[in-house]
Formats: sequence, C-alpha cells, structure tokens
Amino acid sequence: MLFIAYKSRSPQLAAAARLLALSWAAALQFWIVLDGAERNLAYFAVDAALAYAFFEMSRGRWFPVPLFFLHAALAPYHLWAGFTGSDIFWMALFLNRSFELEVTYVIACSLYRIYTLRAVRPPERRS
Repeated sequence: MLFIAYKSRSPQLAAAARLLALSWAAALQFWIVLDGAERNLAYFAVDAALAYAFFEMSRGRWFPVPLFFLHAALAPYHLWAGFTGSDIFWMALFLNRSFELEVTYVIACSLYRIYTLRAVRPPERRS
C-alpha cells in the first residue's frame, strides 16, 4: 500500500497510507499489551485521531471522506465494545475487515491516479 501510494505521486494518498500504516502498528501493539476496556479505549483514541486527520484532509477533496466516515463510525463502536464487554473474536473480525477495506480503497485510488497520470501524459517522441 505504501509503495503504490508513493508511486501515485499524490501527497494526500501517501499521507493516508502512512496514517493507516502507523495506526496498524499502534493497534498491533495495543492488541499485545492491553486487555479489555483499556484496549478498546486505546482503539477509540486511535480512531478518533484518524477521523479528525481524515476530516482535516477532506477539506475540498473527496478522497479522504470515506475514510473519515469509517473511522467516525469505528470510534463509537470501540466505546460500545468496551462498555458491553463484546466478544474479542467478533471485534477482531470486524476490525480486520474494516482495515482490509481501507487498504483496498487506498490502493485502488492510487492505481486510478497512476492510470490517469499515464493516460494524460503525451506520448514520447523518438527521433
């Protein structure tokens, strides 16, 4: 994801890819170190920060809007899971699928940008 986002030459796609990679690393550490409600509160903090970052990135651009809405929905989910003591299996399953959806979205946007940049570039002349 990071390589393709950088290859697209879009600062916004590269920033989103970095944010998602850092959030994945933090979430993995929280999964290992924390337990129960502390883990859910840590996930809430990460998703709230990502929602804010994608909200700020979305001013005048459409690319980060789905990422904002996803993290804005995940933040209350973590609070709910922390208060109700939701089963860890379902939480992990839901979070893994949402992360895979995000990665797929960033990769697809990056590939689309690469495609459009190559389609717009004039053909090279050989002398």
